[in-house]
Amino acid sequence: MSTTSPARRARARLGRLTALLAVVLVTVVGLGAPSASATAYPSPAGGTRQVIGSILTHYQALGGPGGVLGGPLTDELATPSRYGRYNHFAAGSVYWSPATGAWSVVGAIRDRWAWLGWEAGPLGYPITDEGMTQGGRGRYELFQGGAVYWSPGTGAHQVGGSIFGRYDALGREGSVLGLPTTDELSTPNGLGRYNHFQGGSVYWSPASGAHGVYGAIRDRWAAAGWESSALGFPVSDEYAVPGGRAQDFQRGSISWTPTGGTVVGGATLPLGVTPPGNQVITVVAPSAGSSTATVTAWQRGPGGWSAVLGPVPARVGSAGVGAASESSTRTPAGTFSLTTAFGRAGNPGTALPYRVVDRSDWWVSDTGSPLYNAPARCAPGTCPFDERAGENLYAAGAVYDNAVVIDYNRAPVVRGAGSAFFLHISNGGATAGCVAVDRGVLQQLMRWLDPNAAPVISIGVG
Repeated sequence: MSTTSPARRARARLGRLTALLAVVLVTVVGLGAPSASATAYPSPAGGTRQVIGSILTHYQALGGPGGVLGGPLTDELATPSRYGRYNHFAAGSVYWSPATGAWSVVGAIRDRWAWLGWEAGPLGYPITDEGMTQGGRGRYELFQGGAVYWSPGTGAHQVGGSIFGRYDALGREGSVLGLPTTDELSTPNGLGRYNHFQGGSVYWSPASGAHGVYGAIRDRWAAAGWESSALGFPVSDEYAVPGGRAQDFQRGSISWTPTGGTVVGGATLPLGVTPPGNQVITVVAPSAGSSTATVTAWQRGPGGWSAVLGPVPARVGSAGVGAASESSTRTPAGTFSLTTAFGRAGNPGTALPYRVVDRSDWWVSDTGSPLYNAPARCAPGTCPFDERAGENLYAAGAVYDNAVVIDYNRAPVVRGAGSAFFLHISNGGATAGCVAVDRGVLQQLMRWLDPNAAPVISIGVG
């Protein structure tokens, strides 16, 4: 049996534990130490700054203080995420990460990368130094998420993600596209992304992927309204056809020949609707049982149909879209005219005939009444129909501050087929069969609707 006291044994165990922790700490710190010795260089800002490890190696390969970067302005620092390291120099920077190694970033390309958020932006860390473009017209640098290109005529612009992948596949700046003239941007309808280039564009959306479009086909697509036209986004690159070129889009195609110019083929609106006039609102639900949908307003112009509003979210009947009836909460599928409007509030600026309603205004849903599916005016308690089967338009509340009548089951009227279907203001929930959108969207639509354009609303699943 040991004669050592318990207190002495405890102190010995504590000493061994402390020594072990010290070894672990030294090991961990050693793992983070630079692989090359540090070198201190005079700084243009005064004093000296240290450059170490892989950044030092690359800095020296570029000529050190007498090279393209000049003297250091900072010591080596950790990036905000602490994943990488960097030094700033008089004429640029060197960034390093375990995945990419050390690379310099300088000039206008560095400025654009910095504007996009440095390594935390969409491009990530550099994976090359700056180089000369094909043909010597400019400069470029590759990053984890794409590239930045610069030339005197175009400035510096970023190309990233799937758009850069397509640009790369088409031959980058050596292709018909040339150099980028914009950064990657969101399309006006919010459904996709694009870059414009000297000789064309690359457009991307989740549904269509990324494709280049240029030349006469691009000009015709642009005249029709770009991706907001009835054609939608490109789903192929341009390809050869007998005697010319062609390109496919989501809802049609454009072909070109030297003798015939450009021809649009098969351009169709959503739901395959063929409106009689020049205005249509499409309401597209993702499934027959869905109570959500998207609303888009389309205008026919010299170049064909183009979207003037939307797509925007909408709510439809709680039972979805399909065959309507008086006993269901389903929004009727089909195409219906839009001829009149009403509201508890004043006219928001629509050219449609508009009536301000009060507590004596009703819409009749009594199937036994000759006024079925028509407006009526009578004081509550005095109406010549079953008021329990009617809707008091004022009492319905703010959803009817403004509304457009959907002319479903109006001429001829089929009793029991459903009544009182309107395009009105949303309260955020499913409807009893109407189509509901945000107040500002509805008022914008109402101001756009033109009785002379024979506007219709087309509702369906797509």
